[in-house]
Amino acid sequence: MDVPKSSFCPECGGPLVAHRVAGETRGHGFCARCQLPHFDHPTIVATTFIAFEKRLLWVRRAIPPKQGLWAIPGGFVEQAEPLRVGAARELEEEAGLVIDPDALHFYMLGTLTFINQIYVGFRGRVTNPDCSPGPESLEARFFSRRECPWDEVAYPEVNEAVLQAYDDLEQDRFQQWHVEMTDERYHRQLIDTGPLPG
Repeated sequence: MDVPKSSFCPECGGPLVAHRVAGETRGHGFCARCQLPHFDHPTIVATTFIAFEKRLLWVRRAIPPKQGLWAIPGGFVEQAEPLRVGAARELEEEAGLVIDPDALHFYMLGTLTFINQIYVGFRGRVTNPDCSPGPESLEARFFSRRECPWDEVAYPEVNEAVLQAYDDLEQDRFQQWHVEMTDERYHRQLIDTGPLPG
């Protein structure tokens, strides 16, 4: 799937044309009116794989897109927001779980080229499974791999990453991953391994 590119300058509204630099056509537009390049940068999503015993936290979405379906908590990082702070904020907004950002451990870095996103996943643990979902979620629950409603998952495109999280959780290991997801393939590369923090 081709990600749509902007056609008009966000500064003046003029049409964007291909931008050539040093004789090479680049992957961004250029406004001839205000003489500025315009970059369609990937958006950054922070995700949290939160464990209670051998279960991972899922939220059932209350808002579009994918309303009524289940997803791992996460969302867009805000301007000037550190990654872990954004992940903790999204976790609180979606599941009502308050976790100190410093208690979240880097877990997975990936690109989703088909939707022009970069995602950063963090892992964390809780000792109490109680959640109080906010207005963005209908409910929040911890599921084992077997209990997970796989036929009601909002983003099956990333199921491989979630299955990796279940593998690592069930085997009490802490691995860190780099993942590339394109229309054609899912590629995962181990970055580091060690004992599970906490």
